[in-house]
Amino acid sequence: MDRVMVFIDGSNLYHGLKEALGHARVDFQRFCSLLCGSSRRLVHAHYYNIPLRQADDPVRYARQQKFLGQLRKIPYFTIHLGRLVDREREESCPDCSAKYTVNYQTEKGIDVQIASHMLTFAFDNQYDTAILASQDGDFAPVVAEVLRLNKQVENAEFPHRLPSFLSRACSHVIRLDAAFLHRCSF
Repeated sequence: MDRVMVFIDGSNLYHGLKEALGHARVDFQRFCSLLCGSSRRLVHAHYYNIPLRQADDPVRYARQQKFLGQLRKIPYFTIHLGRLVDREREESCPDCSAKYTVNYQTEKGIDVQIASHMLTFAFDNQYDTAILASQDGDFAPVVAEVLRLNKQVENAEFPHRLPSFLSRACSHVIRLDAAFLHRCSF
């Protein structure tokens, strides 16, 4: 029986769900089971995201902690966290050319963790098929290497977006369309 490992780019999935459904309420255990299908064996699911900082927004932080607590209850499901990094950039007003500083936050460490885990688990022969829930084309080189190791890589993507560079690199695409999503959303 084909062994499947699921890799979920949490932020990417969240924004896709918000766009597709207007919310991001998904039963992740059911979501992973549906991705895998009944004719294959789900060996493990990995979820990647960044932790919010309590000092930045206590309400969103509390909601995320509750969400992560629910995910931790799912068997064979691991959460991997990156980090938020504060950055600033200088911009210019288009009307008067006055310069000003914009503060923002960026995710760090997520893509590298996903890529390294996909490769490590492939090298260790822990799966036959990887399902990557993301539309980030930066993963295409990792997909190529996993395919070179005689593994399959399927891309779970939203059909309301154009076919991604990533999906074209994969051996199969799972469409996260309304019919699929309604079977695991609440």
